[in-house]
Amino acid sequence: MNSNSSGLQWFDKRFLPAFQAPVQLTIYDLRGASRDELITATVAAGIVNRAQVQVYLITSDDDAFWLEQIFARIPQDWAASYGSAALIELLNMHLSDFKGLVIYNPALPDTINIATTMAGLQDAIIVSPAVAEALLADSPLPVLDDLRRYAWQTRLQAYQWARQHLQPQCSVHLLAGLDPGAFCGLRSFVVATRSFVYWLDSRKYLPAAGDKLSERSLLQQLLAFYAPGSVHMGWVIHEQSAVAMASAVGMAVVASDYVLNLEVWMACPVMPMPALPPTKLRPHRPRKKIYVAFTMSDGDNLQYCQHRLRTIWNDPARGTLPLGWTFPPLLPEAAPALAAYYTSTATAYDELIAGPSGLGYIYPSCWPKHLLKPFFQQTGALMQALEMTTLDVLDVDPVYRTGLPLVAALSLKGMQLSEARLEHLLAHELVPYGVKNILSGAGFTGKIARWKQVGELAIYHHLGFTDSVERTVRLIRLSSLLFRRRPLFLSVYLIAWKMTPSLVAQVMEQLGEEYEFVLPKTLFSLLSK
Repeated sequence: MNSNSSGLQWFDKRFLPAFQAPVQLTIYDLRGASRDELITATVAAGIVNRAQVQVYLITSDDDAFWLEQIFARIPQDWAASYGSAALIELLNMHLSDFKGLVIYNPALPDTINIATTMAGLQDAIIVSPAVAEALLADSPLPVLDDLRRYAWQTRLQAYQWARQHLQPQCSVHLLAGLDPGAFCGLRSFVVATRSFVYWLDSRKYLPAAGDKLSERSLLQQLLAFYAPGSVHMGWVIHEQSAVAMASAVGMAVVASDYVLNLEVWMACPVMPMPALPPTKLRPHRPRKKIYVAFTMSDGDNLQYCQHRLRTIWNDPARGTLPLGWTFPPLLPEAAPALAAYYTSTATAYDELIAGPSGLGYIYPSCWPKHLLKPFFQQTGALMQALEMTTLDVLDVDPVYRTGLPLVAALSLKGMQLSEARLEHLLAHELVPYGVKNILSGAGFTGKIARWKQVGELAIYHHLGFTDSVERTVRLIRLSSLLFRRRPLFLSVYLIAWKMTPSLVAQVMEQLGEEYEFVLPKTLFSLLSK
């Protein structure tokens, strides 16, 4: 066991830390508070929850839903105030936990991230000048630092200073990317874990005028601080280039920037939930038809599970049609009660598929070769625990991962797994855990149905990404015309931020009787026959 702060524990077999379970939760309803006030509140919650989880924040209807659905059995005490006043109540209630204030500079938003890092290291709350003046004028807390006094002109300069002065004191397990222009609920977690926070563009290969270093080069220096097996939380400015950089140093990305109350989710045990009665699907035998399987995207994303997935999971059409749902194998560790909510309410028409690319979001072709086996062994064990048989894998070739628009456009593979050595490695490492199938590809609409068998593992490349009823119908019909053979097997990747089960039902209605719609695992089963 390795521990870097009281109440927060790291175990060798854990990917993420464990927090002390709450005895009671105090609920602070911050709906109506300003963005700056929400930032202050989440940082304060991270400091309070580090030793033992005590604080639950409500900033949206999603937070209220989960409080009632999941945490109702935990004793609760509601703050008397709402909105801005609830922030003051939170700070006054836990005043002894804070050592002072750090004021960030609104003229340079990235100082919010610098202040967040400092808050984790110094047990400080962070405030904008306006919040400091309006809400904390009478506060007994001293000002530990005012980031307006620094001469930083760019975010690059600010993060260079932070790398030198702050990163050596930060957690060696976690790095976080957070957009300083948005309200990111993850701030409480990164403060609780004393993680370094940044926001740099991995596509900026060249230094700006007057700088000796580029943003990409500084990001490389930040990543070099961490040993393989560390975790990149939050998100990035450019997905493909940044995830490729993190993969190259053995750091998996766990998309999580807008997840809120993560310490609470990690600490709370699974509450018993009634399971749905089992429903048996009729067996399929290949006929001269066109079989179509749909898979929802973005299931590697923790905040997606907390927010968007909740909405589309409660779509009235779910459970009436076959759908694949990408889902984080890590969720039972990150938020066990949240994972149990979905697994216990899934129907026979819902197939949970491990989101890209297993334990965390990586590109296998970029990952250090000597670390591939343990990564996929861990992935297999997590999938086996969830009874998952299909893994979604994304990858990028050297052209696509540059992130440069004109260069990346030359890639014909999109995000498909294409290296034979990796396919054989996946087959060797995953099959012992009951994994039978791989889905791959996104971001490139190929319209071509391609699959292969590698040992006991079947690999299918999606036709492409679609985000509307019209585009989905057009893609399927075009693929049906290009390939006249029957039976024909088509797998379509749906953008979960745009598509819903009800919209999938509209696709089915428009396609007609020649098509039969099946779960992804059923599609693979038919292919094998």
